[in-house]
Amino acid sequence: MLGKRTDKDAKQLELERQFEEGLASKYGIVVKRILPIVVLSLVVDILGFFMIMPLLPQYVLSFGASDFMIGVIVSANALTSMIFGPVWGRLSDKYGRKPILIISQVGTLVSFGILAMADSTMMLLFSRLLDGMFGGQIPTINAVLSDISRPETRSEKMAFMGVAMVIGTVLGPMIGGYLGSINMAYPAYAATFMAGVAIITSIMIFPETMPEQRRKDLRAQFHKVDENGNVESIFNRTVKLRLAQMFGTTMMFGLMMSGMSLILDRRYNSDLMTIGNLAAMMGVISFIIGMGLMRPLNRRLGENKILFGAITLFGLAYIIYPFMDTITGFYFFMVLLVSGSSLSRPVVRSRLARAVKPSQQGAISGYSTTVRSLAQTVAPLITTGWLQIGVLKMGGLSLDYNHLIGISGVLFVAMLAVLVFLDREADEPVHFENLNQR
Repeated sequence: MLGKRTDKDAKQLELERQFEEGLASKYGIVVKRILPIVVLSLVVDILGFFMIMPLLPQYVLSFGASDFMIGVIVSANALTSMIFGPVWGRLSDKYGRKPILIISQVGTLVSFGILAMADSTMMLLFSRLLDGMFGGQIPTINAVLSDISRPETRSEKMAFMGVAMVIGTVLGPMIGGYLGSINMAYPAYAATFMAGVAIITSIMIFPETMPEQRRKDLRAQFHKVDENGNVESIFNRTVKLRLAQMFGTTMMFGLMMSGMSLILDRRYNSDLMTIGNLAAMMGVISFIIGMGLMRPLNRRLGENKILFGAITLFGLAYIIYPFMDTITGFYFFMVLLVSGSSLSRPVVRSRLARAVKPSQQGAISGYSTTVRSLAQTVAPLITTGWLQIGVLKMGGLSLDYNHLIGISGVLFVAMLAVLVFLDREADEPVHFENLNQR
């Protein structure tokens, strides 16, 4: 039974309770109060983002852009995120989470405003580059959740991030689809408004989980120097493998999401409302997995089995995708794909966070943003590139863009499986923050 509690579970719950009491007594950080605020802040951010993203290719298309140019604009955000993600992560380790979050949100507001008022593809491109440059929200929230959890139960806390993203991905596309059916620019205006709400929320109620005293204590506890006098590197073998896994899982989802609205339009003749409703369905699936299944699966099966299960779902999805000629078949494909993504995402984040010290959580969140951004840069270029080519003929073999996307997905699944296999028996260090020091 998934829900049966063992002695090990009871011990973990007691250790978690002691950790949370230590945070409260030493730094005034009350985890049970923080979690709802973190979820609320992230919901507001994600809601605005997902009002735009599922419809962005169609919006760019309305400016007369080619398929490949659509891919360039969609991936532009990820390109600058890849460069600036580690910067925001390290700054949040040095100056705290809250100020970095607010600065990032201000940049997002400006970029969404430019997107709404754009009158050329160059303005669209600039707005996406600017948004990526200030894209520190997700790595900062990642670091916040790491700040308030122990290594063994971190994936369960990361699932709360998934819940916030789900709420945003359910409501955002529905609202965006409705507004976009009236005027293609309206979702961008609505997202600008939501970015303003996010800034106010962060200023008024968002807690600081890395106050100055805690930053000093962590530096004293974990700032170690090796025998040659060099500061200990964050990049050990385990971290490298898990960053590569982050790339792989992001590619799995990004290959389809980056061109989904174009595929739905061309292959299934779907309208904007259908695109929005499909994106909302994806959010519901993620919510069920994140809130209902993640905790019992993690305690019953463990992270390795969950991750291999997710890889199996990814593989099945991309194997059947080229043959899904009806919209019902496409929905089934998306159920497999979203389930794999929802299972793998919190596990990969948790494993990566566990491989570094508490004092390095902001930094590793920044590097994970770089890796995800690299995948989000590459994936749209692959998908829209295949859409631009249309049909690839090799000898007597003719492959249309659906076959090419499916083959690409299967190749990345194989790469991800190898990476997880190599990491399955990693002898990782587990870093515990000592809250008893005075």
